[in-house]
Amino acid sequence: MLFVFGFMAGCGRGNSPGPVEDSAAVTGSIEVALSSVPADVACVRISVSGSREASQWVQGAPGKAATFNMGRLPLGLAQVGAQAFSETCSSVASDSVPAWVTQSPVSVRIDAKNVVQVLLKLIRNGRLSVGLDSEASPWVTRSSAPINVAIFGDLPYGASQIADYPNFLASVNADPSLTVAVHLGDIKNGGSRCDTAYFQFVLDGLNTLNASVFYTPGDNEWTDCHRASNGAYDPMERLSVLRRMYYPTPGLSLGVAQRQVLSQATFPGFETYVENQLWVDAGTVFALVHVVGSNNNLLPWFGDDKTGAKRDDPARRTAEVAAREAANQAWLDHVFSVAQEEDVQTVVIMMQADMWEGAATDGFSATIQKIAAKTLDFGKPVLLLQGDSHLFNVDNPLATGDLAHGVSTPVPNLTRVVVQGSNIFPRSEYLRLHVDPKATPPFSWTRVPH
Repeated sequence: MLFVFGFMAGCGRGNSPGPVEDSAAVTGSIEVALSSVPADVACVRISVSGSREASQWVQGAPGKAATFNMGRLPLGLAQVGAQAFSETCSSVASDSVPAWVTQSPVSVRIDAKNVVQVLLKLIRNGRLSVGLDSEASPWVTRSSAPINVAIFGDLPYGASQIADYPNFLASVNADPSLTVAVHLGDIKNGGSRCDTAYFQFVLDGLNTLNASVFYTPGDNEWTDCHRASNGAYDPMERLSVLRRMYYPTPGLSLGVAQRQVLSQATFPGFETYVENQLWVDAGTVFALVHVVGSNNNLLPWFGDDKTGAKRDDPARRTAEVAAREAANQAWLDHVFSVAQEEDVQTVVIMMQADMWEGAATDGFSATIQKIAAKTLDFGKPVLLLQGDSHLFNVDNPLATGDLAHGVSTPVPNLTRVVVQGSNIFPRSEYLRLHVDPKATPPFSWTRVPH
């Protein structure tokens, strides 16, 4: 049975989505759709949490759809969730237990220009603890079929690669076997400007790819933007712009073939970290983690300023590093928790920074220690994909441990691949990663030049 949901009047459930807004205030709207509606659902409560809380109770009735609109919502990042009850809305009490829930809220960015579309999937309440429902989360594909993924980073660099960027993207699109494409950061070289128009140029290109497209930020497009040649931007402001542009709907990929993913922004306390994402496919957990070069943003800002107007802000800079590191630690814990719950055959971790390259690498020690511990505990193959240092490399930097970064125990089940960057300038290449959970090892790759 399908249900159509509409605003319920007179059901005693606080029908208004919140205090009446000033008519002059700038607000936005969402359109909520339920991917499936169980037959025993009579009432649904939709909740929106952001700069203020809002909720809407809607009564179920036979119909052809399960969508409705919710307006006058504050602009900005918000989380949308749902609870479904078997009784009518007027019968739901404060201590009523919902029969169905959304496993985790969906993060959205509400704006004044567009009605944001939100897809929610209901799972039976108690699924995680008692196993009453076998439906997978929308970011989980329970398939053992192998897949091919395009991995690239550190491009486009310089005028020649910028001019050739559409051709490079066309070469990726020419391979119909690719279902996912991942840019490992550094969408520009270290000496060019960090202008928003350039960010848009690269983003527009990525969105032409026929695959589901993912991106993790690199240091060249935010931590290093303080350089005079980069426009002497405030790095934190540039990071904010990247998050707004490249993650317009947290929990949804870029590209033509958009897919739902789990974003860390759906977890309380980590709403900022829209860039940390994961999904499950081909018996593998794929995870993006925001770790960047320039010693993970520990290098000072504005060291080349000659005007005296720009100065480093160590307290603000190190606070950003500490907060992002805490988020990354929690995220890696969750990545491997999902790997255990889904009983996958391998984990693929993707980041920008080559954590073993550079004069200073102490900013990566906590991440290296976490990956080492979680990989050992997982006991199955783990693949670490990185860019940053530009030269293709395959190794295991933890094969004998890493005392410099506090790892004393060898981690034999880790493989690292650094993708080729601008050192083949003006040419470009991507890595075709083949993931087959039934193979030993479950991953292999081919370098594809353009």
